[in-house]
Amino acid sequence: MPQKRHKHCIMRTIAGLPLGVLYLVSDLAYYVLYYIVRYRRKVVHNNLLNAFPEKSISERRKIEKAFYHSLCDIFIESFKTLNISDKELRERVQVYNYELPERIAGQGRSSLMLLGHCGCWEWCQEICVRYKAPKRNGELYKRINNMYFGSLMHKIRSHWDTEQIEMHNAVRTILQWNKEGEPFLIGFICDQRPETQAKGTTTFLTQKTGYIPGAEEIGRKINAELIYLDVERTSRGHYRLTFYEMNIQEHLKNEKFPITQLYWQMLEGTIRRQPEIWLWSHKRWS
Repeated sequence: MPQKRHKHCIMRTIAGLPLGVLYLVSDLAYYVLYYIVRYRRKVVHNNLLNAFPEKSISERRKIEKAFYHSLCDIFIESFKTLNISDKELRERVQVYNYELPERIAGQGRSSLMLLGHCGCWEWCQEICVRYKAPKRNGELYKRINNMYFGSLMHKIRSHWDTEQIEMHNAVRTILQWNKEGEPFLIGFICDQRPETQAKGTTTFLTQKTGYIPGAEEIGRKINAELIYLDVERTSRGHYRLTFYEMNIQEHLKNEKFPITQLYWQMLEGTIRRQPEIWLWSHKRWS
């Protein structure tokens, strides 16, 4: 344990370097990752080809390179969370329509926030310091088997005092929170490939995509409002986060999971606006 703390102290010290300096590391990492290691180049290439068949080879290659730059930046930005002031984060992350969860909490209801792996998703927790209610915030996470990196990620995510909920305990924990009666907000990153058999399918980025409608099913159980968080990178190290209501459209009303279907549509809009910030190295369809 002392050794682990010592390693975290070293990492925290390095993270204290200005982001401008850390981005030089990101630039070098991009070159190594893309040209030398060729990290998941085939996966990214095929994902982009299938998602954007209408684009030319040069257009997809441009997105591909921009994605690897973004991926390295995301790693650096997440790492920087170990040693960044609240003032700097507030300057780097703009949050719009943050009154939405306040209004829902004022009605005595909880919010389940749906988002994707766009931009520095670790910084998306910055939203919880902007609104006055709900007071209790949580995010789901998948356990990391490596104990050191697991504890490091926990330290990164603890910057905002957001409660960490392990995915396998999600339903039990959320039902318990709901039973306690105080409105809360929990973030769901819903664009992962299902680990179990999919309960539904949709067309997402031109491809048949299976999904688990976990957030929607839980939302029905506890009468929570589901909202969408749109992510846009406005410049390097700067993001705009916007809460949106998820109003069911007429053509989705007969769907078994209309909110989940709407989520995929909204996420696709986010990705098509700025494709390089999404996690294309994820084996979503293979």
